[in-house]
Amino acid sequence: RLRAAWLGCLLLSACAAAPDPAPTLPPTTSTLVCDRDYLPALRELVRGAQEELLAAQWELHPSGTTAAIEDLLAEAADRGVTVRLLLDDEVDANVAAVERLLERGVQARMDERPDTRVHSKVLVADGRDALVGSTNWSSTSIDFNHECNLRLLEGAGPAYVGDWLRGVIDGDAGRTEPSTTQDGPAIALVDDDLLPSLLDRLEAATERVDFVLYATFLQPKNPSAPTMQVFQAIADAQARGLTVRGVADWSDWNHGNNKRNADAVAWLRERDVPMRWEDPRINTHAKAFLIDDVLQVQSANVSTSGFSSNREVGAVTPESGTIAAFSAWFDPLWDGSTEEPK
Repeated sequence: RLRAAWLGCLLLSACAAAPDPAPTLPPTTSTLVCDRDYLPALRELVRGAQEELLAAQWELHPSGTTAAIEDLLAEAADRGVTVRLLLDDEVDANVAAVERLLERGVQARMDERPDTRVHSKVLVADGRDALVGSTNWSSTSIDFNHECNLRLLEGAGPAYVGDWLRGVIDGDAGRTEPSTTQDGPAIALVDDDLLPSLLDRLEAATERVDFVLYATFLQPKNPSAPTMQVFQAIADAQARGLTVRGVADWSDWNHGNNKRNADAVAWLRERDVPMRWEDPRINTHAKAFLIDDVLQVQSANVSTSGFSSNREVGAVTPESGTIAAFSAWFDPLWDGSTEEPK
């Protein structure tokens, strides 16, 4: 009897010590948020936050538009939401932005690590609602630019971004992938997720590639550079007979970026990739790739830093409604662009 009782206690102890299984999260879905739809989507996300609001942004420039964002963050803090924001230290305007937000109850700070650039544009509410993509917190970006973002709703996608973002805000300089297991249709991407996802889809493409190029840096003597891997995969898709269309930004003020884009466009055209130039009066700042019927949107430019050292974020989705919305955005952009810069 004593032996049986002793074994029973062991079994009960083992059961009591067993960890709880990880919660099963529903699949993440997505909606496209481009151009002037950004601020309404942000407003809805912030007002829906109940416990935690996390954000990491490249910049927060003062303007009437961004003042509205600051008001929203402060209102969330006032109702008891923990609001945490990280801004990059390379942008001078971010210093004053941090000071303003601290005075209003937002836990804002600068990223001061010299070897890290926080280039992400991301906002997460309660690990269940996330907005990721290309839109900076500036009036230019929100009110005038061509921008593309994905809003990730429910499931593991927002939780994945939230887990990553806590580490970034806390000062964890590592690029370790979050432990959250994602289930589609929409999947969040961070840091080193971005390049493999893009290359895998480009190499497997069978029908079409539509993409937008804001900034890049051509390295033709270094074929292993991330930029050259992406461009070569696009050129290979063209060579396989896919329908490929690329729109590059041409600015009436950023002449250095124009030169770098011109080098890339020339390289791609030499390989028969159809490329056009957007109206110089409107920055085309989106970083988006429609590959067959899958869309990848990200904060990273096509550059070595974008794919290998910056803190960047994005998402990928095959959802038909989101794909149709992107085509409705991209097709007029392509049709209104020109063979040579204006």
